[in-house]
Amino acid sequence: MDERRIGDVLLARGLATQEQLAQAALDQERYGGAIGRQLILRQVCSRLDLYSALADLWDAPLVDLIAEPPETELGTAISHRQALDQGWVAWRRTGSQLVVATTVTPTERIASAARSMYGAGSVTFRTTTDWDLWNAVERVHRGTLLFKSQDELAEAQPASSARAGLTGWQSRTPLSLIPLIAIAAAVSPRLTFVVVLTLANFVFGAAILFKTVAAVMAPWQAYRTQRRRLAELRERSRRGLPPVWSPHRDDADLPIFTILMPVYHEANIVTKLLANIGALDYPRSKLDVMLLMEEDDHETIAAARAMNPPDYVRLVVVPPGTPQTKPRACNYGLALARGTYAVIYDAEDRPDPNQLRLAVEAFDRDEFERTYLGSKQKPLACVQGKLYYFNADYNVLTRMFAIEYAHWFEAMLPGMDATGVPLPLGGTSNHFHVDRLLELGAWDPFNVTEDADLGLRASVKGYRVAVIDSGTGEEACSQTPAWIRQRTRWIKGYIVTAAVNTRHPIRFARNTGVMGVIGMVGLIMATPLAFLVYPLCLGFTAATYVGVQFLGLYLPRVVVVTSVTTFLFGNALMIVSAMIAATSRYNWRIGIFAIFSPVYWFLHSTAAWRASFQVLRDPHGWEKTPHGLSEDYESEAHT
Repeated sequence: MDERRIGDVLLARGLATQEQLAQAALDQERYGGAIGRQLILRQVCSRLDLYSALADLWDAPLVDLIAEPPETELGTAISHRQALDQGWVAWRRTGSQLVVATTVTPTERIASAARSMYGAGSVTFRTTTDWDLWNAVERVHRGTLLFKSQDELAEAQPASSARAGLTGWQSRTPLSLIPLIAIAAAVSPRLTFVVVLTLANFVFGAAILFKTVAAVMAPWQAYRTQRRRLAELRERSRRGLPPVWSPHRDDADLPIFTILMPVYHEANIVTKLLANIGALDYPRSKLDVMLLMEEDDHETIAAARAMNPPDYVRLVVVPPGTPQTKPRACNYGLALARGTYAVIYDAEDRPDPNQLRLAVEAFDRDEFERTYLGSKQKPLACVQGKLYYFNADYNVLTRMFAIEYAHWFEAMLPGMDATGVPLPLGGTSNHFHVDRLLELGAWDPFNVTEDADLGLRASVKGYRVAVIDSGTGEEACSQTPAWIRQRTRWIKGYIVTAAVNTRHPIRFARNTGVMGVIGMVGLIMATPLAFLVYPLCLGFTAATYVGVQFLGLYLPRVVVVTSVTTFLFGNALMIVSAMIAATSRYNWRIGIFAIFSPVYWFLHSTAAWRASFQVLRDPHGWEKTPHGLSEDYESEAHT
């Protein structure tokens, strides 16, 4: 093997200067990794030039695995994960002689492993690029990757998958209510009215109570955090540790972070998407960015390829399959991920520049507290950033959407965390520990609200979810029809998630405890039910008041008072708490629009009824939300 260094070869070939090599060496010292990767990132030389030089150094001629892929039998003899991790793959075999294509320095250790694995007599080496290896492995293992992205969860953990849809009793029960109510109304109209009114108000009141209590508990979470920090200071003093926790990670020690970006029919914003990711403050040599595109989305694929993205971005074309959903695409990318951690960003997302660093720090801190400070908390599976809308003041609909999200991330989630209720995830800016995500079974491709489902599954498996103090700007849907389709999908996913987890309700209660049951009933189940009964509550409350006051309708006083109080007081509570949260997140010009929440909830009700019909007819159908409708609008609302 040639004893020269790669820099000498590139210098001799005129592909790099001394200054460029010196700068790449400084980058390597600061950020870690191979100097060749730093040269490619700095665009000093091409990937092909670098590996051609390495081929000379290693005395292993270059081979193009795209034009000459590995023999299928050799490629499938080891897993795709093993091939990607070890950096080499068996390419050709003639009798007892094995040819290995490698992206790493050929060594006797690799030759010995290859001889043992394939029963070969001798091993020779060829050089290939890392991208060629990745494409070859993906091609050879396509069937396995499709299975992992579509059916693995359903096969390995059928009780956790929505593939089977609703059980018989789950689908029959709601349908049987309609004739039962009709018969009851024919026999005793007044009693039926009282019972339905009472049940509707109970459901609506339970949902309001859960959300209000969660919001009120947010200050308690801040107090608990402060108490925990004081206890940590005392423990640190006792152990002789520095008073303030520090991650103690230089850039060179940061882990590889995989960024999954599923896009579909979004050629109009794919350029800005990569610009937003490019603004992240994280070493480029530690980024593993995958743009996940569907095979039938020719326009987006063409736009992405035309951009000539930077080296740390891989363009992944997800093969056709069923169902064609965002979680399926994310599962496909996860199977190819290189990172210790992985995050999902949607097409229009604008994450805070330091978000990846804060996520790593959160996992490091959790590990430190549990290892050295005796913390009894469950291990972290995921931390999520707070979402806000960069077009919050675009129109009335975006204002209402912004108010809703502010109430969720600034009030409800911290309050739920304080009580120990499992946290459902948002659809983006979720930072996962990859090994734990794989242990959970990754995302359910048959659940159209895969994020909420995964948050509950993490709790069932003994993990927890936390929120970090970092924001991600999203584009609020600014058109009512598109908003209703999006919200239909979300509510349908909540219904399906509730159905999956209540197939075996006793087992679920045993695994999650009281707080898990409260979260399931008070949020996942009560949210769609509250939206379904909202028009009934409003109509029944108005009819009750008018009938009793002016038409001589007799109803038990407790029913009248409870109905009016629950509806009016419940609406007032939600308006006030949402107004406070939105004013804190944005400003009073956004917060004041919370007074229109009762009207906004009619849109939710429309989406909820659509979702109910779709659950029975098309539980896995994915209604795509269009992005880029107000992409160029710059709001002045968020702080």
